[in-house]
Amino acid sequence: MKKLLILAATAVFGLSLFSCGTTDKVEGSGIKAKDPKVATAKVVLDEWQGSEMGGEIPQWVIELANGNYGEAALAKVMPDIKGKKTFVTIGYGDNLDFVRQWTDLVDIETEVASTLSRVAAKAVQAEMQGKGGESGQKRTDPTTTEKTLNMYRTSLTSVRFSGLEKQAQFWTLSHKVRGKEEFDQKYSYYSVWTIDKKMFEDQLNAAMKNIDDTSTEEKALKDMVRQRLADQLSVHTNDSAEDDKADAEALK
Repeated sequence: MKKLLILAATAVFGLSLFSCGTTDKVEGSGIKAKDPKVATAKVVLDEWQGSEMGGEIPQWVIELANGNYGEAALAKVMPDIKGKKTFVTIGYGDNLDFVRQWTDLVDIETEVASTLSRVAAKAVQAEMQGKGGESGQKRTDPTTTEKTLNMYRTSLTSVRFSGLEKQAQFWTLSHKVRGKEEFDQKYSYYSVWTIDKKMFEDQLNAAMKNIDDTSTEEKALKDMVRQRLADQLSVHTNDSAEDDKADAEALK
């Protein structure tokens, strides 16, 4: 009987400690597992444009390699692009001639329209699918969303953006190292294009003039998308995963 009473008292005491612990700050004991180790690969540069003559890699290439595609980042190291709308094309592959041809000879007017269409579609989809989420209202009907997406895609891909000029291009050859393993050698070819902002916005407005904005809701969506496209960092690569990463950054 005494044993049962002791057990009961111990249980009550334990519960009271637990109850107090939920309201007061809980201090750590200092006992923890060792920090996990993650085997990350190191990128090693093998060669680059002009390296045989002792040339350096331009800082703007470093910015692009680090995912800083926007005018704000690039204008600090490329003064000539300040105040202009910037576009970046990047090609990856194991053959320099191929990535050079893809990046340099790309139909930039078409690719700009395609990039803007892609980002606009993602912005529209995110806005329409998330509508009513906070208020608990029913989200936009999928049929309506798809109809709106097609309207933006058609309007933006039908316009060729003229006036783009190439400002710079550069290539690098690199591979990855993890421990004693060496892998994924590839060329990266970077090109930076610019266009006068007023010229770009005039053409963007022309591209969006056929988008319905008769209701307040439609006008607000159109204004949001137009502003996104005017301000966003625009990147097109031959790697869809890289495009998705850049789009996610643009839509933050």
